[in-house]
Amino acid sequence: MKFVSHLDMNRFMTRLVNKAKIPIWFTEGFNQHAYFNFAVPLSLGFEGQYEILDLRIIDPAYSNEQLVADLNKESIPDIEFVKANEPVLKMKEIAFAEFKIIFEEVFAEKIERFFAREQIITQKTTKKGGTKDIDIAPLIKKAELSGNELTLILTAGNENNLNPTLVLSTLFELEQFKAEYSVVRTMIYDKKMQPFI
Repeated sequence: MKFVSHLDMNRFMTRLVNKAKIPIWFTEGFNQHAYFNFAVPLSLGFEGQYEILDLRIIDPAYSNEQLVADLNKESIPDIEFVKANEPVLKMKEIAFAEFKIIFEEVFAEKIERFFAREQIITQKTTKKGGTKDIDIAPLIKKAELSGNELTLILTAGNENNLNPTLVLSTLFELEQFKAEYSVVRTMIYDKKMQPFI
């Protein structure tokens, strides 16, 4: 499932919502479609353990428990819906995301030296297609290594979203090594470092 693109995941959710007969709100206008929104879309190749889907139910008698049950009944084994809550925060309140990076080998000295830097300068692609130099060190809230597993908490959201792929590519470039790894996003936080709901 980690190789399913965000666009294909949107298509999957559209079909799933229709198949499960969820009383979801549809957008108005000429090209009506079911409204739902993923919080901080997951990058291709990443696994996710705390993914958030925002949707609007139009039947006040339709419970959160029924929503979860109906979605799981029609879903596939690799996509499980855990719980449904009334929204507390707006999407713009998302501030951080936590990732587990699992390396196939241990590179403790190089990784620890990299994250000990006061500045980590790299190039980031701009919205206009160019590149600019940025210091990503202030965007890394936590970097903790245990054996071959690296826990990263990075800024997330529209303004300062830092993708772990950029962090890792910069690590490999500055420390001059390559490694096989997998990425799992384990949590999304608000500005107070509380799980986003």
